[in-house]
Amino acid sequence: MKLHGSVEDNLTAAVRSARRLRGQPIYPETLGYWGELLDHARRDRPSEYPGENQLVGRLIIELESELAGRADEPRLCAKPGLD
Repeated sequence: MKLHGSVEDNLTAAVRSARRLRGQPIYPETLGYWGELLDHARRDRPSEYPGENQLVGRLIIELESELAGRADEPRLCAKPGLD
């Protein structure tokens, strides 16, 4: 997975987006990206930076929590303009 910015920045943005989109339809690709981001963050947590490691760990937990509550929420099937 290629990220633009740090893992921390990407997780922070994903958590903010997930909170903003609660109860709204979202694209399956977005959910897939967030899942890949979580996998990447779990694998690449920087053990040599304990403070950053704790922050990344908290962000992982927050995003997992947001995703866990999405099982019954609506999803969009296709991107707009692709009909």
